[in-house]
Amino acid sequence: MKKFITFIILMTLSLSIFAQEKDIYAKYGIKVETLQPGLNIGDTAPDFSGVDQKGNKIQLSEMVKEGPVIVNFFRGSWCPSCYKHLKSIRDSLDYIYDTGAKIVMVSPEEKESLDKFAEKKKFTFPMLSDTDMSVMNNYKVTFEVTEKYQKKIKTFLMTDIAANNALHNASLPVPATYIVDKNMKIIAKQYNPKYSIRMSPTAMIEAINAE
Repeated sequence: MKKFITFIILMTLSLSIFAQEKDIYAKYGIKVETLQPGLNIGDTAPDFSGVDQKGNKIQLSEMVKEGPVIVNFFRGSWCPSCYKHLKSIRDSLDYIYDTGAKIVMVSPEEKESLDKFAEKKKFTFPMLSDTDMSVMNNYKVTFEVTEKYQKKIKTFLMTDIAANNALHNASLPVPATYIVDKNMKIIAKQYNPKYSIRMSPTAMIEAINAE
């Protein structure tokens, strides 16, 4: 009987926590049941390739031969928090490069729009359009956006998330950051569905120097 009561209590707590989590994440436009959990430190980083805004072929497994690589996922050029984070990285780029690291940005935004954004904001680090969201899915950072949040973005930022994405669906990445070493192992990460919380350039540098 005691075991049964304990089970009921645990189930009730679990449901309560899930409900609270759902309410919290809904504020960030996340359909909780679609939220992927991200990869962990020690996992092998999935390889990927693409063409950046300068027309250069980028492949992660080639980049890591020269040093650690910071893989950063961002939602799109329409996102003020993303721009703020990208700008902070741009302004700290020399310090990041001094560690021997490289950096690559990945977004579901269609390539033409992303290329224009990179040129306008003078982002020189590689920026890749994840045209089929395979990179996002392999790194397990994808989620579907709620209809309410889609309407909010249309109203306040005049952006249709689905139309803005190369795949033309309303899915986004958690703005996660993974640092990958020469063996394609993840040595540091920042994963938080609350999109305003990002890995700072200082934290990136500290994580690389700690290895």
